[in-house]
Amino acid sequence: MHTHRRAPHKPLLLALAASLTALTTMVTTPASAKPFKNGDLFAGRSVRPDTTDQFFDFGLKFSIAPVNAIIKAVVKKELDSYAKENPEAAAMQEYLQYADTEQMRALANSGDLDKYKAALKEEMTKQGATLSPEQTAAIDAIDSAKLKTIADMVDIMNDPDDTLTFSLSPWVAVNFKHLRIRADIAIAGFSSDQLDMPSLQLGNLGLEFSTGSSHGAAGAAFGWTVGVRGWAPTGTDDSNLLALANVSAAPRFFHEYATVSPFAIVGMDFTFLQWSLHGEYVHMVAVREGQTALNDMAYVQAGSGLLLYMKWIGVSLELDGMFDIKNADAMGGTWLFTGGVRGYLGPVNVGLGVQVPLAKPGSDDAYFTAGGLATGSPAAVNVLLDAKMRF
Repeated sequence: MHTHRRAPHKPLLLALAASLTALTTMVTTPASAKPFKNGDLFAGRSVRPDTTDQFFDFGLKFSIAPVNAIIKAVVKKELDSYAKENPEAAAMQEYLQYADTEQMRALANSGDLDKYKAALKEEMTKQGATLSPEQTAAIDAIDSAKLKTIADMVDIMNDPDDTLTFSLSPWVAVNFKHLRIRADIAIAGFSSDQLDMPSLQLGNLGLEFSTGSSHGAAGAAFGWTVGVRGWAPTGTDDSNLLALANVSAAPRFFHEYATVSPFAIVGMDFTFLQWSLHGEYVHMVAVREGQTALNDMAYVQAGSGLLLYMKWIGVSLELDGMFDIKNADAMGGTWLFTGGVRGYLGPVNVGLGVQVPLAKPGSDDAYFTAGGLATGSPAAVNVLLDAKMRF
């Protein structure tokens, strides 16, 4: 009589088979899903999803970054306070933006003010001012104490503090068979030691139209999208603080400009891996007269994104470059890397990403005036969070 013994390796083989089955389930999408479902990226663009997978969706994009920025509202409050008691300083503040404040204080301490007063009158004349009798009298009345006060005012105007900036961008979209329409509103926020509480500023209003299609069987599909996006100049003064914190989002916050941006995207969907290549021409036209030194700015933003899609989790890597076409020195030459993770649970899509500049043009000081406008500087790191629901 022989006893049959089960092969000792059989349980191991069964466990291995079960693990492979589970892994296959994770990295494949349901058979009913169309290509490019859940293809969202953090910085770049992705191919338009099929209307059967996503007809109506809405969400919120949030980013946060520390930058150096001049908060106009705070500066104005400080200057108004000085001006009440020092009308002589208030009358000349617009001519003193680049004054050497250390030299001013040294002159005040030396008591030799006549040379400074003469030089100030000459500089104001060079800048196009016709000195009124009141202005001349105000300059002649400057004493040591008032000169130190003027130096303090110049420092307030030109010495930005570290500011924690954040942006909120709620949006909504409808995806018809041949047309997708999306509306955004940008909100700029900032907090610093100068503020009693965080401040919010309205950014620009955006509207986008796009169309596209996908071709091929599941697992090897090709897709394309073309469209145009516009930003209306609805922002308030301090929204410019975020115009360069995340350079790729500049049109959302430059409130002096209206923007038109045609774009195109192509991509491949290999079920568990999506790849896309996008390009966008951005043209910004000044519409608020007298507030900017440039009538228009233009640049191209182009990049590529990879998305590893594992049913409930997506991991994305993105590279974006910006190329100056006209008057866009603050944008051209910038390269950005963005990496992030997303979670998919039914109609809910939540993502957390980090963006860092790999290259940026010019010096930090150059960013404080882009097109003659006061702005913040590019952030060393942007933390990106977005959430959406789709139906």
